[in-house]
Order: sequence, then C-alpha cells, then structure tokens
Amino acid sequence: MEDLLKVLKEFSKEDIERLESFDRQYRALEKLHKEIKNPPDFLKLIIINALMSYQLQMKGEKYWETFSEFFSEKPEIERFEEFIKTYNKRFLNAKLKRLDKVIKCVEKLFLNHPLIDLGKDLTILVKELSECLNQKTDSKTVVFAAKMFMYGYRIAFGENPEKLEEIAIPIDSRLSKISSDKNFWKELSEKSGIPQIRLDAVLWIPMGLEESFLKELPEELKLKIGRIIELVREKNSSRNSLRK
Repeated sequence: MEDLLKVLKEFSKEDIERLESFDRQYRALEKLHKEIKNPPDFLKLIIINALMSYQLQMKGEKYWETFSEFFSEKPEIERFEEFIKTYNKRFLNAKLKRLDKVIKCVEKLFLNHPLIDLGKDLTILVKELSECLNQKTDSKTVVFAAKMFMYGYRIAFGENPEKLEEIAIPIDSRLSKISSDKNFWKELSEKSGIPQIRLDAVLWIPMGLEESFLKELPEELKLKIGRIIELVREKNSSRNSLRK
C-alpha cells in the first residue's frame, strides 16, 4: 500500500477532476446532456442505468456510450426495457424484474428530495436507494449510482455534490485486481485524503485508458498515471506469481 499511497498523494483535486473528465463514461454523459436540457430527467436516466450496470455483455465504457446514443434519440424512461433487452440481456428476466423496482425507487427519490438536497448531501441518494432496493449502503451498484450521479451533477451544474467522503468505492472486477477488501480501500482513502468515490477514478480509469486518451493528458498528469499503471501491474504480477 505504501508505494501506491505515495503516488496518490501527488494527485491534486484538479488532477482528479481532469482525469475523471477523460473517463469514457463521463464523456458519454456529456454527449447525452447536450440532448437532455432538463437536469432531473438527465440524472434519473443516469441513476437507473447505473443501478442496472452489472453482468454486462460489453465493457463498461462501451455500455455507457451505447446508453448515451440510445437515449439521445429519445430520452424517455419508458424505453429502458427496450434498452435492457437489446444491450444488457444477461439474466434478462431477473433484470427486467429489478428494472421495475429500480424505476420506482428512483422516482420516489426525486419525489421526496429536490436536486438541491441531493447536491448538498450525496449520502441521501445512497441511503434512500439502499433502503428502497434492500441493499447495503456500500453495495457496488448503489455506490456506483452515486459515482455516476456525481458525474452527471457536475456536467449539469458545473460543481460536485457534497459529502463525497462518506461514500464507499464501487469494487468491480478491475479494482478487485488491486484488492477486494473494503477496509483496504477505506484505509487508502483516509491516508491519501482522496474520497473513495474519487479514488475509484484515479485507479479504475488508468487501468482502462486507451493509448489515444493518454496522449490527450497533460504531461505531468500523464507521468502520474504512468506510475499508477506500473504499480498496479507489479501488484497483479506478484499476486499471479503467488498463485503458481
């Protein structure tokens, strides 16, 4: 952890926001926002899709680009069933059943809490969705929904929602290659001073960045990213050697 921590401490808030803006998922939301001028409609679609983003049949980045293209044509929640049936059909029957519940929970969230409340305290979103969906507050899809809401909120309003530091990291297959221990991520966040929900971007995005995106980064940030990638590869290599 110490080597990783040393590099993480070099990242400023501006570095992290710059890196997040290079996330293909963030860019997909920027494109969608150009077609949806109403923030509640825009953010509802984002949260619903995030809560349905599991067992995908394509990479997460591609899935969100497909989502953006699909709903840019006609941004209606009623089209989600068609979208799931076409682009997210693993365990389809279970997902369609979950979709109905997810939509009701998201509608309830926005009915009970105006956007200004969610912007002032992102933990409201996490708590409300976890209770409504009967999931833990640190469950992957719930905290991922908070992360994608953060992206969408910044795109719509030009600022991040508050109380990010109280939200867990969404551990997926990519991040679990570093560690699947939630305490590891909590400790890393506390020691680095980077909220878990944003720590996710510093480590998840570099592991999936294409060479073309790397070329667009400022030189200083590119060097930091390079060190992150190198450390992650070393960690994966040592873990693989231990399994042999």
